[in-house]
Amino acid sequence: MIGDIYSRSGSRIRLCLLEVLILGNLATSQVYSEALRRPSEVIPIGETLIYEVRWDPPAWLFFFPAINAGEMTLKFEGVVDYQGRPAFKITADAVSSGFLPKLTGITVKDYFESLVATEEFCSSRFTKITREGKRHRDIILTFDQEKRLGHYLAYDVAKTPPKELKNEELKNLPPCVQDFLSAIYRTRLRNLQIGGSYPLSVSDNGVIKEVDIRVVSREKVQAISGTYSTIKIETVSVGGIFKGGGSFVLWLTDDKTKVPVKYEAKVKFGKIFGTIKKIDDSSDNQGDDREVL
Repeated sequence: MIGDIYSRSGSRIRLCLLEVLILGNLATSQVYSEALRRPSEVIPIGETLIYEVRWDPPAWLFFFPAINAGEMTLKFEGVVDYQGRPAFKITADAVSSGFLPKLTGITVKDYFESLVATEEFCSSRFTKITREGKRHRDIILTFDQEKRLGHYLAYDVAKTPPKELKNEELKNLPPCVQDFLSAIYRTRLRNLQIGGSYPLSVSDNGVIKEVDIRVVSREKVQAISGTYSTIKIETVSVGGIFKGGGSFVLWLTDDKTKVPVKYEAKVKFGKIFGTIKKIDDSSDNQGDDREVL
């Protein structure tokens, strides 16, 4: 029974984790022209954030405890060339591990890549490569922010040759569209205010959806990597981005870096949650103002 549940919801659990880690940090896009701090002042090149992934089954499976499901890694890679212009490269990896894949027989190994224009910090290209059991998908989203146009390609690469699933032009895009990865890092470049509410337009799978981000309180958080002073973020979908319902809470360090250190998401089949395991900073300024108690 558990294997059947996970086979139908495994992709949603993994995607919800990514949405929690990233959408919980989203706090601007509609006001994209707002002054932002320089990325070099906030996010060191090579910064790597590693998170645990745990799954708490729904109440009717009360006899199952919370289960280790895997690990998520986010990395700010640096500057690359994209169509003759400089772009920040941001990546994420999601890998299943622990008891859950053994229980269900389903393994997850997903990769995400975002290329972000260095001047405007808007998404230029988002690549999603998912390997979840027998389900293999490659998705590429591209955005022309000046023309407000985009393109969405999706392939089933489990087929030989790969089968094209979608090939769509995107029109009338909002200014400075964000993907899931670019949004977290753009948001870290600005200050979030307690009590503030921030709308966001974000594109996933070729659809633009609206999210309202609410900054609700300050809290101390105990994570695997230490204890942090944080601000608590709640996300509310106003455009159907979280199909099937669900609520999302994220805790960000209460400093200029706004690193997500804890997350929690109620989903259709239970809850996913976890804390940060490691903050790996290749520069010397990581610990200057991030409050670890």
